[in-house]
Parts: sequence; structure tokens; C-alpha cells
Amino acid sequence: MTTLSLRFSEGKTQTSQEVNGHAYRVMNVKNEGYIKDQEVSTIQLVLNVDPETQTLEHLAFLLIISAFIGLVLSLVAGLFLANRALVPIQKSWNKQVEFIADASHELRTPLSVMQTHLELLFRRPNHTIEQESENIYQSLNEVKRMTKLVGNLLTLARSDSSAQLLNKTVFNMGELVDKVANQFEPIFELKELHFTREIESLMCGGDQERLHQLCMILLDNAFKYTPSGESIHISLKKHHHSMTLIVRDTGVGIEAKDLPYVFDRFYRSDKSRARAEGGSGLGLAIAKWIVQAHDGEIKVFSQKNVGTEFYVKIPL
Repeated sequence: MTTLSLRFSEGKTQTSQEVNGHAYRVMNVKNEGYIKDQEVSTIQLVLNVDPETQTLEHLAFLLIISAFIGLVLSLVAGLFLANRALVPIQKSWNKQVEFIADASHELRTPLSVMQTHLELLFRRPNHTIEQESENIYQSLNEVKRMTKLVGNLLTLARSDSSAQLLNKTVFNMGELVDKVANQFEPIFELKELHFTREIESLMCGGDQERLHQLCMILLDNAFKYTPSGESIHISLKKHHHSMTLIVRDTGVGIEAKDLPYVFDRFYRSDKSRARAEGGSGLGLAIAKWIVQAHDGEIKVFSQKNVGTEFYVKIPL
């Protein structure tokens, strides 16, 4: 049987002792006097601290378990958040790779055509310019097409780099839309398209050149995909504190499965026809960037073989 040990020292002392599996806190207090007519020099106070000891042991165990669980959760959460954070980066990387591949393909086509026609010129060095005018004309067309494509690629590259491309001024948007409509009216007549307009005079603050380009893209897109005898309508109106630009046609329309992708770069639902029309699939991507750069929104509504409507809303 184990007993508590007596340890005397000057003043008050506290010690912890374990006896038969029980924990005790012992404190010796020096006494000067008598207790029940007996001289007592030291009083020893003993307290069982089993509950406190068990509580501390449980607390230590819980802390260890909590730390382990916290570490595991931190690792899992870190991996989850890291993977989630990488998703947009991966998407951006995939789009960049796809963009470069599409751009290379689009540039390779005119370069191949030019190379073919120029090689034909060298094969017939004795021919006059008039005799080779067709090859020269085709090469010149490809140069123009490639120049336009490179310009569009440069615009999109600058938009990706957040470069400041807007030169905002205050101007009459109605006059600008009317001017663009006048430019397209003769070619609409040649294709026997019924063209109508509903344009209000509106003053707005924005980049006049970019908004001019927006109107050109939308009307050019309507012209390309609207057969002879059909109609094209353009309207510009004020709606509360915004202006709405609508270009509507009764052309071939867009299939429902293609609608979510019409503003993607190089996306064309009918690639062979679009290339024949001289399109590169960048016009609507640029149109979307122009609208977003003016804090606006652009939407497309379409039905196959019924027609297409592009709706643009830009704050005034």
C-alpha cells in the first residue's frame, strides 16, 4: 500500500502525487501555534484531483483528434479549392490553344492560295499583267482577307490583355446608325432585300469608331445569311436610361444547338458557307466585346429558317 509522502519546506508548497492510481494535490502549510492543545508545526492539506486530471486528459485527447481532423479537412479543402481554382485557368488555356489553332488554320488558307497563284505567275514569266490578271486579283483578295483577319485578331488580343481600346466621346448615335444603314442600302438592293429602319436621334457617350464597327458587323452578318427577297430591319430607340439597337432579319436563322456559341471566336455553324461568304468567325466575338466594353449586353434570338434578331442594350 502506497501512502502520501510528507515533504516539508519553508512556507507553502504544492506537490502532485499519485497513489494507487489516484491523483492528489498536496500542500504543506507551516503553522505556529496549537491545535487542540497540541503543538503543530506543519499542516498538510490533501485534495483528490482525479476529475480534473481526467478532464485534462480528455481535453488533450480531443485536441489531438481535432488537430488531426483539421489537418485532414484542410488538405481535402485545399485540394478541392485548388482544383476549383484551376478550372477557369484550364478553360482559359484550352480556349487559348483552340484560338491559336483556329487562327493558324485561318491564316494558312489565304497564304496557301496566294502561294499557288504566285507560283503560277513564275511558271509563265512571258505572260503580260493582263493575261495574269485573274491570278493577281485572287492574290489581292486573299491579301485583303488576311489583313482583315489579322486586324480582328489584334483587336481581340488587345481586349484579352485589358488594353485601353476605347476613345469615348459624346455623339449622335442615331446619325451614326443612319450612316451605316445608308452604306449597306445599295448592296441590299443588289441582293433584292427589303430593308427598313426605325432610328431615333440619341446622344450617347461611347467610342464612335467601335460602335460604328458594331453596326457594320451586325448588318453584314444579316446580309450574309439572308437570301434574296427576304427582309432586314434595324432600329435604334431609347429605353429608360439606355439605348436599344436591334438588327432583325428573315434569313436562314440559327439552330438552337448553335445559339450558345455564336459569340465564340471562330465559331461558325456552317463553316463552308461562312468561309465562302468571306467570314472568319470573329465578327460576333468582336461585337460582344464592343458591347461589354460599353457596359452593355448583347443577345441573340433565332429560329431555323425563320430569322435572327440581335438585341443590344447600352447605357446612355
